[in-house]
Amino acid sequence: MKFIKILLLFLVLNSCKKNDVKEIDINIYRFDKELITVDSTNIDKKLAVWDSPLNGFHHFYFRTFLNMEYESDNQLKENILYFNREDEVVEINSEIDKNFKSLSDIENDLEFVFGKFKFYFPNLEIPKSLIAVNSFHSYGMVTYGDTLVVGLDFYLGEKNPLYRGYYDYQKLRFQKKYMVIDALENWCNLQFFSSSNSITFLDYLIAKGKITYLIHEFLSEKNQDDAFRFSDTDLEWCRTNEQNIWNEILILNILYSKDSYSFQSFFYDSPFTKGMPNESPGRLGYWVGYKIIQNYIQHNDVSLEELMRNTNSQQILLNSKYKPKHD
Repeated sequence: MKFIKILLLFLVLNSCKKNDVKEIDINIYRFDKELITVDSTNIDKKLAVWDSPLNGFHHFYFRTFLNMEYESDNQLKENILYFNREDEVVEINSEIDKNFKSLSDIENDLEFVFGKFKFYFPNLEIPKSLIAVNSFHSYGMVTYGDTLVVGLDFYLGEKNPLYRGYYDYQKLRFQKKYMVIDALENWCNLQFFSSSNSITFLDYLIAKGKITYLIHEFLSEKNQDDAFRFSDTDLEWCRTNEQNIWNEILILNILYSKDSYSFQSFFYDSPFTKGMPNESPGRLGYWVGYKIIQNYIQHNDVSLEELMRNTNSQQILLNSKYKPKHD
């Protein structure tokens, strides 16, 4: 009888977990495939077609991603035709085509995580679509209005020969499994945080911790450790050295510093985190921030919406009772 009760409880909990996903549609538009089909015989027709459904996106892409300069349609046409003939562009397009013949799995994962986002934050907007492009080494993930834009050339796999000029810590991030995670972080930054010169190290720590916590929770049907975007070795190092990391942060006396340049390796890709041992990964702020938020949730009866709405970083830190100890 006891076994039956436990089984029923498990089924109820599992059912609740699956019910926290709203049904949504996020359409993917393969602009990368559109662009490579352009030649002198169809370019006029293509430009006319793009003007309507893309709401000016192609101009944003050409100017922002590709740094094209043009003052007339003729200049634009010349630039596009020249771009499509470049050897490096052809090579990148070939690699994109080999690795992303379809994005149906990405579309399903996007609808799942943003379905969760809409469930927990019903009053906030979600992206209506995702446009895939060959970003030509410029941006991996940006927003354009209510649309996410992904540079597929940033997700070809860490062993792809196109990344031969990058460091190993950078190559790690160029994996397809991180595309949806990057999309979610990008959208959360847009919805919850605004840039300000008064932001302290602690503010960054809590902000990145909140986002990483959300991503970790929303990856319930995937490998949740992917939320950190660390290698297994780096993640194990974080777990083993959690107390040492926190102690070093306190010794560095940077919690209330506003000098973002001095602590940027805590939040941006780098070979290691400044002030930490050389074997540490970069972006340790994501890990520490997540652990603070995890503790905060454990010690306080708050919803995800209340968590994200609370902008008092100091209060969150104090109420988290975060004080890591050695295992």
